[in-house]
Amino acid sequence: MKRLGLILGFLLVISGGLFLLRSPAYWTSANIKMSPDAPWGSDAARASMHSLAAAGADRGLLVAFTWQDRPESDTPVLGSDSQPETIRKGLRDIRAAGMAPVLKIHLWIPGHWAGEVAPAHPDLWFDNYLKAITPLLDVARAEDVKTVFVGTEMRGVETATQWPAFVRAVRARYAGTLVYDTDGLDQAEKFTHWDLFDAVATSLYTALPNDRAGRLATMTDVAQHLRALGKRWRRPVWVAELGIRSGEDVLRRPWLSPEQLHVPVDLQIQKTALLEWRDVLTRHGVSGLSIWCWYTDPMDGGPDNSDFTIQRKPAEAVLHRPMFRFQ
Repeated sequence: MKRLGLILGFLLVISGGLFLLRSPAYWTSANIKMSPDAPWGSDAARASMHSLAAAGADRGLLVAFTWQDRPESDTPVLGSDSQPETIRKGLRDIRAAGMAPVLKIHLWIPGHWAGEVAPAHPDLWFDNYLKAITPLLDVARAEDVKTVFVGTEMRGVETATQWPAFVRAVRARYAGTLVYDTDGLDQAEKFTHWDLFDAVATSLYTALPNDRAGRLATMTDVAQHLRALGKRWRRPVWVAELGIRSGEDVLRRPWLSPEQLHVPVDLQIQKTALLEWRDVLTRHGVSGLSIWCWYTDPMDGGPDNSDFTIQRKPAEAVLHRPMFRFQ
């Protein structure tokens, strides 16, 4: 019995020491896009969400779309595939799989990137954008969704003076955690309205060297700047989109889609770079990390896919939190 007690005591000491070496608490997730053949509420979508949870995700960021016909338009509206009942089904599918649902609103401009938004009349645009997302805010409130991203990478309006009034109106409707996502470190450092939100959040599609030492140096520099930004604004730091394609020679221009850059499949570089990012970012205090992307079609991705999705690829490992930290 004495020997058993000594063994148990030794195990307790070891487990306590290992606990101290664990990485800081943070959440992992993926940005989830609805596939046309696997709509929210379908058996396929539910199966895909269970696969995402099994891969290690704590949260599911449901991507919903507003839409406008051109950058100069003042009339954004809710996307046809993002109507309230569709989004409600999606939030429930995510929660049923054991993950915390998060609503992440994007702006879609055909033929343009969301950052090119340049409304002719910003006051009118913000009023209409609020009207467009209000039904989604109501769904988020009714479904007890704890976090909403009210915008993503809308560079063209990030210096607008309408943000304080817009956020006040949103908070009058929705009392949860409110977030905005900029497109990269430079924009995150330029954005002057972080005090209106509950976290500093940005997307990262940073150009990286092919050699490991160079990659880690670049990643560390970005992570240090993000940590300083969080301290400056006294907010937690989240990386709301982290994307690397599973293709050869993608690191130098990781933002390019398969339509823009055709390359052979390389599953290992995606896994390697995402794991390096995860470990560097979490060592520097990033408390939320969401990968771009995941689809409601459970058969998307796979070993022949060179796109951003990590589904059915070795890169799914990035969703597991690192057990130990020695740096």
